[in-house]
Amino acid sequence: MYRSILNLFSVALIAILFTACTKEVPKELLNNQKPQQNQQQQPVDKNQMPDDSIHRNLGSTNSDNSKDTEGDTKAQDMMKAADDAEAKYVKSKSDADKKEYITKQMGAANYLMFEANLSPKKKYKPALQRYNKVLEIDPKNAEAMENKKQIEDIYQSMGMPIPN
Repeated sequence: MYRSILNLFSVALIAILFTACTKEVPKELLNNQKPQQNQQQQPVDKNQMPDDSIHRNLGSTNSDNSKDTEGDTKAQDMMKAADDAEAKYVKSKSDADKKEYITKQMGAANYLMFEANLSPKKKYKPALQRYNKVLEIDPKNAEAMENKKQIEDIYQSMGMPIPN
């Protein structure tokens, strides 16, 4: 009698331990259905993170800044105008286009840094890239140097490497 109670208790304890050790699998990972024959499977890009709950919010490693500024259409518009001005200047190399290029890049960078409704993760890197572009063609631009330094100091204070 004592032995059967001990065996029953042991089985119950083992069952409790096994159920306590199981891990709940996210729903999107449970959907392991194979694609139907009429659906084509999309190619896998090994440089892009999977779109699941684990990887979705890890941040973009893509150098395309328009994805980083999703949610702030003014930032996207200003960056597009700056990129258009850059293309125009590269083509013409005129002083008027150079001035417009610097003005548009500074406008986009300053908006990203000071006004954009984006997280610091999404706004400082593209702003820094824009300040660097300005400094490439106007190395003595004091405002670009000051703001670039401020962003670099922010990255250093967080113990993070300064992005290119």
